Amino acid sequence: MSKQSKRPKQSKRSKQRSAKAAAPREDGQARLTSLAKKPVTWVVGVILVALGATFSSGLQSMFAGLMPDGWSEPGSGIKVVDVRRKPLSGPVLIPQAESAKFSDQADAREKVNDPEWEAQHEWYAAGRITWEVTIVGRHSDPVVITDLRPERTGPCTERLEDGVLVDDVPQGESKKIALKTAIDAKVPQLTSVADGSAYFDDGTITLAKGETVVISIQATSAGPTCEWVLEADYVDHGERESMTIEGPGDRPFAITGFIEDRGYDLTWGFGCNDRAVSAEEATSGDLPPKC
Repeated sequence: MSKQSKRPKQSKRSKQRSAKAAAPREDGQARLTSLAKKPVTWVVGVILVALGATFSSGLQSMFAGLMPDGWSEPGSGIKVVDVRRKPLSGPVLIPQAESAKFSDQADAREKVNDPEWEAQHEWYAAGRITWEVTIVGRHSDPVVITDLRPERTGPCTERLEDGVLVDDVPQGESKKIALKTAIDAKVPQLTSVADGSAYFDDGTITLAKGETVVISIQATSAGPTCEWVLEADYVDHGERESMTIEGPGDRPFAITGFIEDRGYDLTWGFGCNDRAVSAEEATSGDLPPKC
């Protein structure tokens, strides 16, 4: 059994001091209880809480604004800012004649090079096309693109042989990363236009925040009609990520073979500026003098 120490007796003067000290505490509690019962006190309390929440939200927004764009989004190290068909990069075939109402050859070429028109109409590259994909880095740490490859969305089908053709002839390439692919190959891959090597076998693309790169992709088909997308692999903050790149209107890229031995239903080309050339005229080569 442990010993308990005796408490000393409290003097009369000490009791008086304790009573005086307890009195203010009791008065304070009484005042708080009285204020809590008043409606005005509740209103003031609600306002203070609301101000505190607003201040906290403002701080959060301020600090979020100081962070890099997309800092909290996993797999957001790169962003595709533009996908467009390179002007004058090959013939365009429009299967439905009602979608090909042009006033003249200039109007036809302007329409097939307009991203909005491309997104709203069915059309195919005939034989060849060049797509330009612009990608930007979004994080302060460099993001490394390790692979970019074409993948068909399904089996290729027979070549399209009817429709309206706009002969948007090719022109020289500018200084960009120039790649090419045969979409109708057994396993399509991107190779260098310069030497034919598989670009991503030994190379990568590194993007710092705000840095952009334009990738020019020449796609071809010797006959079949194929739809395809681009699959990109990249490393962001040490994590492997992937993304799918599609054409205008979030639709797959589409290509079909080009007909060499006969004309299409109508063709905007052959030096005819004011009207389209019929299949018979294109095959015979006998064009009207004013054409």
